[in-house]
Amino acid sequence: MAGSSAPLRRLGAELRRLREATGRTQTDVGAAIGRTHTTLVNWERGKTKISKSDLVCLLAELRAPVDVRKGLEQLRDESGRGAGQWAVYGLPDWLRPLVSFEEDAVAVAAFEPVVVPGLLQIEEYARATHVTAPYVVAPNAVDKWVTARLQRQQRLIGPDPLRLHAVICEAALRLEVGGPDVMTAQLERLVAAASAENITIQVLPATRGQHAGIASNFTVLHFADATADPPLGYFDGPLGGHLISDAGDVASMVNMLDDLREPALDAAESTEMLAAILDGYRRKGGDHA
Repeated sequence: MAGSSAPLRRLGAELRRLREATGRTQTDVGAAIGRTHTTLVNWERGKTKISKSDLVCLLAELRAPVDVRKGLEQLRDESGRGAGQWAVYGLPDWLRPLVSFEEDAVAVAAFEPVVVPGLLQIEEYARATHVTAPYVVAPNAVDKWVTARLQRQQRLIGPDPLRLHAVICEAALRLEVGGPDVMTAQLERLVAAASAENITIQVLPATRGQHAGIASNFTVLHFADATADPPLGYFDGPLGGHLISDAGDVASMVNMLDDLREPALDAAESTEMLAAILDGYRRKGGDHA
C-alpha cells in the first residue's frame, strides 16, 4: 500500500461502487480499457494510484455523470498532496502508508509497551532507537529516518493539530534509551507534551500486572468522516510494520485501547508519575534541571 492515503482510499471505494452499479466485473472492465484484473483490484482498494488518463478512460467506460467525474478527478489530485515531502526520506513500503494516513488523520490513539511513541520522541531518543535496529534501518539511512520522524511531529502543532492519546507502559519510561541524559530530556518532552490541549498521555504502571496489550504495540488512526474513511490500525515489530484495514480487526484494536485506558493512570496522575521518573533521571546524572 505504498501509495495509500485517505483520498486515494475514497477514490477506490467510489470507483468500486460505480463499477458494481453497472453489474460488471473487475476483469470485464479492466479488459475494456486495456488493464488487468489485478490493476482494477489495486485501484479499488486504494493500493495504487490511478493515472489521470486511466481515470478518464475508466469513468467513460463506466458512463459516470460529468459531475461525478469532476469530483473523482479532484480526489485523485488530492491523493498526491504531501507525498513529495516524504519521498526524500527513503522510507520503506511498510512505513509510507502510516506516514501518509497520519497526514489525513484527525486523531491517533497509540499504545506503547516498550518505547516512547514516535510522535513524542526527541531527536536523540529517536536516533538511539534507529541505531540499535540495523535489521530495519540501514546505518546510512538513520539520519533521514530520524528527520522524517521529527517532521511527522509537526502534525501535533498548528491551527488544526492532530489529537493524540497515548497509553505508555511504565517500562518504556524506565528503559534507558541513550542513557540518563537522553532520558532526562525525553521525560521533559513528555511532561511538556502532556500539558497540550490536543495531547493526552496515560501511564500504565508496572504494578497493574498483565494487560490487553501485553503482546505488542499498536496504533489506531481516526479520520474526519468515519463513514467515508473508517479508522485504520497499525503495529510494528523488529522487521517492519503492518497497516490494518479490516473493520473487525480495527474494532478489536479500538476495544483493546479502551481496555488499556481503564487500568492506566488518568492524565493528572500520569503527569505526576512522569515528573517523578524525570526527577530520578536528573538525580542519576541528567544535567537538564
